[in-house]
Amino acid sequence: MVTAAPSSSTCVPRPPTRLRKDLHACTGDGLTYSVMFGTGETFFAAFALALGFSDVVSGLVVALPPLAGAILQLGSPWAVRKVQSPQRWIILCATVQALSFVPLIVGAVLGELPVGILFFVACLYWTVNLGAAAPWNTWVGLIFPERIRARYFSWRNRWCQASIFAGLMGAGAILTPLEKHGHALWAFAIIFTVAALARASSIYYLKRQADPPNFPTATQPIKLHHVATKFGRRPDATLIAFLIVMQLGVQVGQPYLNPFMLSELALGPSWYLALIATGFAAKAATFPLWGWCADKLGARRVLVASAVGVALLALPWLFIRDPWLLLATQVFAGAVWGAYELCTFLLLLETIPAERRTAAMSGFYLLNAIAMVAGGLLGAYFLSRENSANGYATVFTLSTALRMSALLIIPFIHAEVLHPFRIILAPFGGRMGVGGVMAPVLSAMSEDPVNEKEPPSN
Repeated sequence: MVTAAPSSSTCVPRPPTRLRKDLHACTGDGLTYSVMFGTGETFFAAFALALGFSDVVSGLVVALPPLAGAILQLGSPWAVRKVQSPQRWIILCATVQALSFVPLIVGAVLGELPVGILFFVACLYWTVNLGAAAPWNTWVGLIFPERIRARYFSWRNRWCQASIFAGLMGAGAILTPLEKHGHALWAFAIIFTVAALARASSIYYLKRQADPPNFPTATQPIKLHHVATKFGRRPDATLIAFLIVMQLGVQVGQPYLNPFMLSELALGPSWYLALIATGFAAKAATFPLWGWCADKLGARRVLVASAVGVALLALPWLFIRDPWLLLATQVFAGAVWGAYELCTFLLLLETIPAERRTAAMSGFYLLNAIAMVAGGLLGAYFLSRENSANGYATVFTLSTALRMSALLIIPFIHAEVLHPFRIILAPFGGRMGVGGVMAPVLSAMSEDPVNEKEPPSN
C-alpha cells in the first residue's frame, strides 16, 4: 500500500508583503522550470538517435521512464513527512532533476553513453518530476488565497508557455548550425547544460517561497488494487476505461514519431523543432476557444469530437512526406489535443469529489503510465520485427486501429460538467505530435468566474 496526501485549500492569512514575495518566487520558479522543459526532456529521443541508438531505443526512452515516476510519486507524501517540509522535498527533487542532466552532458561531450545510463537518467528525471507534483499542488494551495489562485495561475501559465517556446527556439538556434557542421553532440551538451542551469536556478525561487506551518501530515491511503475496482463502481468508471484504451493506442505509435522524422524522413533539426513548436503553439493558442466551447456546448460533446480527431492523427504519417503538409497536420494535432486534454480533466475533476482528487489523480496517473509503457512496448515489438518503412506503417496503422476501438466506449460515457469551474493546465512532459502533456493545477481551480485580463497586483 502506498499513500497520497489529500488536497487542501485552507490558506494561512499572511501579510501582503509576504504574499507578494511568494507570488514573485512562484513565478520565477515556473519560468525557469519551463526553460528546462523546452531545452531538456523534449530532446531525449533526438539525443538517443545522435548517440547512434536505434529507432526502437529512441522511442522507448520516451515511453518507459514515466512509469517509474508514476509509481514512485505515490510515495511522495511519505517523503514530505520524513523531511518535515514540502519546500525541502521539492527543492531536493529540483536538485536531483538538475543533476540528472550531468550524465547526458558528459555523454554528449565524450560521444558515447551506455544505453542503461540513458534509461536510468530518464527514469530518475521522471521520478523527481512527478514526485514533486502532488506536494507542490498542496503547497501552493496553502500559501496562496483562493480568491487569487485561478487568476494568478492562469496568468503564470501564459508566461510559462512563452518560456517553453523560447526554450525550444533557443535550442533550435544552437542545434541547427552545429548539426550542419557535424557537431550535433556538442549542441546537445550545450542544450542540456542550459536545461540543468535553468532547473538549478529554480531552486533559488523555491527557497524564497514560504513553508506553510499547517502542511497536512495525515495521508489518505491508496490501495493500488482498489484503483480499478473502486473506479468500476463510480460514475467516472467508463471515462477512465476510455482514456486508458485511447492512451494505449496513442502510445503504440506516438513515441516513434521522433525517430520516424529524424531517421526515416531524414528531416533536419530545423524542421524537427518547427514541427514540435507548431504543435505546442497551436495547442496553447486554442485553449481559450475550447474552454468557451466546453462552457457553451458541454465538455462531453467537445471531448467526443476531439477524440475522433485524436483517433485519426496517426494516419497522415502513413502518407504525407512533405514537411509543409506535416506542419499543417501539427496545427490540427495541437488543437485537437488541447481540446481532448482540457475536456478530459474537466470531466475527471467533475466526477471525482474534491477530498479524493489528489489520491484519485495519483492513481489515474499510474494507470495512464502503465498504458503508456504497454503501448510503447507493443510498438517497439512490431517496429523491431520489420524493416524500417514497413515497421512504421504497421505501428501507425495499429495505433490508429486501437484509437478507433476506444471510440466504441464513447456511447457509454455519460459524465458531464454540471458546475462550471476554472481549470489551469500546467506542462509536465513533452511529446511529438501532442505539443506537450498537461496536468491540472488542482489548487488553482475555482467554481467562480474570475477575471483573467491582468495578473494580480504584486
